[in-house]
Amino acid sequence: MLKVTYTDTGLHLEYRPEPLSQVLSDRMYTYARAQRPLTMQPIAANIPLAATLVQTLAWAQLQDFELTRCDRDWFEVTLSGLWLTEDPAAETGIFLTELDIRLEQRLLSLWQWSHQCQSQQLRV
Repeated sequence: MLKVTYTDTGLHLEYRPEPLSQVLSDRMYTYARAQRPLTMQPIAANIPLAATLVQTLAWAQLQDFELTRCDRDWFEVTLSGLWLTEDPAAETGIFLTELDIRLEQRLLSLWQWSHQCQSQQLRV
């Protein structure tokens, strides 16, 4: 399962070995015990990937993902999943999706490489 945490300062992608149903159950239990509101809704989310990375890879490696060009420097991968947040109007929250494990690991690696590419460009 992939977990994307959207915060005021950006997003963080991570792989979770637990099934989506277990993570949802644990999260709902935690919110109920803490007496906090929780909104859950199906949604599509976008994960940014550096254009330099995407252009270097063979398109065959990315055929399992829906890629959209954002601008000269970035592509986005669109994924379907669940959005969890305390405030439905907020732009911060957690996006969860479950894909084939190989796709999840490939997307996580691409996202991590994209951040390395971005960090190197900022240093120049």
